[in-house]
Amino acid sequence: MKGHVHKRGKTYSYIIGLPNDPLTGKRRQKTKGGFRTEKEAWSACREAIRNMESGVVEEKPTKTKLKDYLYEYLETHAKPNFKPTSYDTEKTIIDARIIPVLGEYHIEELTPRQIKAFYADLRLKYSKEYVKSIHGVLKRALRLAYMEAGILKEDIMSKISMRSKIDANQKKEMLFWTVEEFMHFLQVATDHVHYIVFSLAIYTGMRRGEVLGLRWQDIDFERKELRVIQTVNHTRNGIVVQRPKTNDSIRRVKLFDRIIDDLKIRYDQVQANKALYGDAYEDNDLVCCYAHGGYINPRGITKAMGILVRKAGIKKIRFHDLRHTHASFLLRININPKVAAERLGMTPAMFNERYSHLLPTMQEEAVDRIEAEIEKAAQRQPEASENAGVSKSVSKSSDEPIPTP
Repeated sequence: MKGHVHKRGKTYSYIIGLPNDPLTGKRRQKTKGGFRTEKEAWSACREAIRNMESGVVEEKPTKTKLKDYLYEYLETHAKPNFKPTSYDTEKTIIDARIIPVLGEYHIEELTPRQIKAFYADLRLKYSKEYVKSIHGVLKRALRLAYMEAGILKEDIMSKISMRSKIDANQKKEMLFWTVEEFMHFLQVATDHVHYIVFSLAIYTGMRRGEVLGLRWQDIDFERKELRVIQTVNHTRNGIVVQRPKTNDSIRRVKLFDRIIDDLKIRYDQVQANKALYGDAYEDNDLVCCYAHGGYINPRGITKAMGILVRKAGIKKIRFHDLRHTHASFLLRININPKVAAERLGMTPAMFNERYSHLLPTMQEEAVDRIEAEIEKAAQRQPEASENAGVSKSVSKSSDEPIPTP
């Protein structure tokens, strides 16, 4: 850290060069004037440098409103480093949840108490999981302000914990269909233009973006398996094609005959559409697409599912709940949780955290099986007791002393 002194009118001032702003790359300086002599200015300059390097006194930055910092954070950090869908989520939370409440605060004056009060108000309206997502966004932004930008003197987010367990009464119930319900839904949806989307989601547990990103080249009909290697999602800037969210999400999924048959029918439909549209067909090699071959808007799938659910007269669930439906089905037929996790593109730890609460609902079956085994053992018990009685009788008689003549 270096400084220099210059004369300004009748007084002297010093300028100290600071590290560039890590967010914007802009040059930063600390300036102070009003010294009567050059010697006084140099003395003050050296003292200021010593204090800043030792951390005794931080340079006093210009106060920045949180909203201004967050918009800068989005542009210079989130947009270049996050996937489009993650950036879109980050921006939505900042625009809709954080800035309307905290945006006018100066970032340097924020306190853990203010942020905790903000979270407390959010919990009155939203689920704890959603509040944790908002906390995650604010934590990333403010830690960067502390660790890299040097705007904050301390890491205030380290004083705020969101690790408390969710009360059972507050936890949102996970909805899913029974086998009978999803089979009835598929029957009702058979002639729908997007039937294959629902079939894939139910029979494979794939996420919506994974289903919409599936290509014919990703399917191996001989091995009866498909590869999940790209997703299609909707952001404020339109459709985005990208890699799955995690490395575990990139996976192979084994297929059974029902979905194989559905895929073969869909293949014939796509070939017919190609012949119909000719050169106007938008060939992206997609399994799930519009008749002209274009990417499906995910929101259209949500709307179509709502219509079909009402037509089927079954319990209303979200599209993502079809993934939960597949997971619950795997657990019900006693598929090893590790295998189920791999099929869904999750780590075993993530699978247990997400779906372990489904296991208690299946304990009745386990209790029935346990009770049946105990009952069988109990029925064998009288016979065993009789044999044991005879054995004890023989043993007792053998232990009696033999009378002497």
